[in-house]
Amino acid sequence: MKRGVLIYNPAAGQRNRRSRMARLVEEMRPRGLELVHAPTERSRHAIEIAREFAARGVDLVVVYGGDGTVSEAAWGLTGTGIPLAVLPGGTSNVLARELSIPLAIDRAKELLWTGVPRRVRILTANDRPFLLWAGAGLDARIMRRMSPFLKRWFGRAGIFCTVAPEFFRYEFPRLEVSVDGVAHEATFAVVCHARRYAGEWIIAPEASLDTEEMDVMLFSGRSRWDFFRLFRQIQLGRAGHLTAGLGRTVRGRTIEIRSRESYPVDVQVDGDCVLETPITCRASSNEVTILVPGQ
Repeated sequence: MKRGVLIYNPAAGQRNRRSRMARLVEEMRPRGLELVHAPTERSRHAIEIAREFAARGVDLVVVYGGDGTVSEAAWGLTGTGIPLAVLPGGTSNVLARELSIPLAIDRAKELLWTGVPRRVRILTANDRPFLLWAGAGLDARIMRRMSPFLKRWFGRAGIFCTVAPEFFRYEFPRLEVSVDGVAHEATFAVVCHARRYAGEWIIAPEASLDTEEMDVMLFSGRSRWDFFRLFRQIQLGRAGHLTAGLGRTVRGRTIEIRSRESYPVDVQVDGDCVLETPITCRASSNEVTILVPGQ
């Protein structure tokens, strides 16, 4: 009998998943996997749970939740060699999409037995781990002010209730973005380690989870119409925001973002608004092993 832990965020996605997770634990037992039921209770709790059970010598850590919960669990497993299985349970599930992990839980759970190990580099924004991106500006503000109730019960439609008013209130704060020591101006910036953003949207076509470098997508204008066009082109997924000159990407290993205003600017990390400027992003020396579909 293999031993593992099932970490999940009860607030991720559009329903409370406690009963579904309890059933999953029962389903795994006849197949030779004993999972401990471990819901998170606060920010960064997934890190603590992963570390605790890694110290106990479990064979596997399973995470059901959004990108933020998965990133926390990955950080808790660094240096252990214990594989991480991802069951997509958030609103966007960008990491799962990047790694071709099935979005349906009944298919994704088969990776607990058939998954192929893949090592993914962990990055940090200040001391906060992330796998996908760190965004300074509008996206972080939306995450900070969004109603958890609307997000849970209405998914993307619930998020839009916050997007619309915040878009029209956005004041285009001046940012200084330093990429390997070279300064750039922006009013919105996303440090990307993944191609996708907010689901299937393509924000940084050349970004890769396999490299220590990051692609920074920069928007430096103050036109609300151009800002709308930027997001529309990102949503279409054909890199039109870059070819049309609405945004640009700069690649580097050390990214610093500072506010040039009299106030700090919100920063989201893998979809959770947990920081403010100034931030420094860099690749850590740590990797995590994630189970992905075989080729």
